[in-house]
Parts: sequence; C-alpha cells; structure tokens
Amino acid sequence: MASARDDYEPDVLHLAQFMEEVPVRTMNDLFDRYEIEVIPLKAPRTQSDNTREIKLLRAVLGEIFPRQFVPRHGYAYYNERKKRSLRRAVNEMALLSHVFTKAVEWGVVDANPCKEIRKQRPKPRQRYVTEQEYEAAYKIMPPMVQSAMDLAVLTSLRPGDLLGLGRSNLIDEGIQIDTRKTGKRLIIQWSEELRRVVKQALSLPPHIRQPLISNRRGKPYTVDGFNSIWYRRMKKAVADKNNPLTESFQFRDLRAKSASDDTPESATARLGHSDPRLTEHIYRRKPTLVRPLR
Repeated sequence: MASARDDYEPDVLHLAQFMEEVPVRTMNDLFDRYEIEVIPLKAPRTQSDNTREIKLLRAVLGEIFPRQFVPRHGYAYYNERKKRSLRRAVNEMALLSHVFTKAVEWGVVDANPCKEIRKQRPKPRQRYVTEQEYEAAYKIMPPMVQSAMDLAVLTSLRPGDLLGLGRSNLIDEGIQIDTRKTGKRLIIQWSEELRRVVKQALSLPPHIRQPLISNRRGKPYTVDGFNSIWYRRMKKAVADKNNPLTESFQFRDLRAKSASDDTPESATARLGHSDPRLTEHIYRRKPTLVRPLR
C-alpha cells in the first residue's frame, strides 16, 4: 500500500526534507534559507543587490538567534550604517524586514521585530540631465552605448529592462516588454525616431546577435558591466577641460530625463506607474518655471 508521501510531488518532498534536515537556529541559517528560496525568484539586479546586502547583515547579525532579535539590534545596525549611506541603510533594513516576514511564514519567529523600527526616508535623487550635458556625454561614448542612451530617453525603461531587450521584443506595434521589477507588460509604440534608433543599434557589430544592446561578442551586458564602461568614460570626460560636461550623471538618470521632458500623463504611462504621484515625486526632476510677482 502506497504511503501518504507517495502522493506528493518530488519538489514538495524535497522542501519537506530541507525543512527537516536544516533547522534554523541562527540568523545565518535564516539568511541561508532566504538565499536559497527567495532571492532566486527576484529580478536579476535585485538578486545582486540582496546578495551584497545579506553579506553585510551576516557580518553583524549572523550569530544572533532569530527569536532573540529585538528592535534595538536593528536600530544599532541602522544607526551605524546610515553614517556611511542613508539609502543603503534603508535598503538593508528593508531586506532584513522581509527576511523576518518570511521567518514568520516559516514558523521560525512569531512576529517581525523590524516593523517597530522607524527609519528616515532618503531624499529622492534630483539630478536632471540637460540637453547640453546629454550631448556632451553622447559624444564620448562608444556607438553601442550611444544607442543605449537614445533608447533610454525614448522608452524610459530601467537599465535592466533596456539591456535585456532582444529581437523577440520587437513586434508590429512596437517594443513589447514585461518589466522585471513590476511584471507589468508594456508596448512602446513605434515612432519614426524609435525605429531609427533600433535600426541603428542592430546595424552595429556584431551583426548576428539577439540583444539590441550587446558587448563585442554579441552577448547582453549585465547592468554592472555596462555601468563600468559608463563610469570610466564619464570620469574621463569630466576630467577633460575641453569637454563641456563638468558634472557626471548616471545612466539611470536618463529614465528621469525621459519623464521630466514629457507631460506627466505620458510619462506616467510610459514608466508603467499606476500612481502619477510616484512619477512626479521620483522621476520628474526638471526645474519648474514660475513667474515673478507683478
């Protein structure tokens, strides 16, 4: 007679065995399980960020027992980390809070102690890229990066989504993409300029490739790999007294430029936001023109 276990799918049995054989005793054990079960389900860039953040959390909190973790431990970590970077401190605490949320689900703890920790909100980034700055940066970038810049401004896509575009994303109506962060499906309709930029990108060597933006071997860039090229060229440009670019900007600032240079309604739709307040608060950075008192 078959046992009750025979009716379970193999992956469910594997999980049951994992839970039986690897009890969570310390925060390191909890981080281990989170890295195995949760992080692989996230977007590639988030996976990279979380892996780096967990290393920092482990170094300080790894030997604590989850049930002994109290808000003062979180405050101690947060207050020390924000001396270096408030944004990173907030991101690391957000990850720690989600780890404890999963710990509640897994029966490791009864409540999430991080919910009691009050954190300061970092100010939204304000860097707006002017047309003059865009042109100055454009001139010193390799042709493939130039195409990426054009696509970033025209589409408002996040760097990870943009660098993941391939020929399969090109359909009759435009560029179709399921955004990695939100999962929202967008079709960016063809315009004459968008067609020209895509055609130009695909005309660059290597000609036989799937990605729209690729390295010399025809492979897609990672966000970190692309940014390393960007930062090297930007640093060189700012140091060059003959280049009009006096202050560097990040590639991701072009998403904000795209939103800032358009109407709020169009920008919100293209960014894939359901709430226009998010577009206005984070991405529309162009200074507002006002009239003096008459």
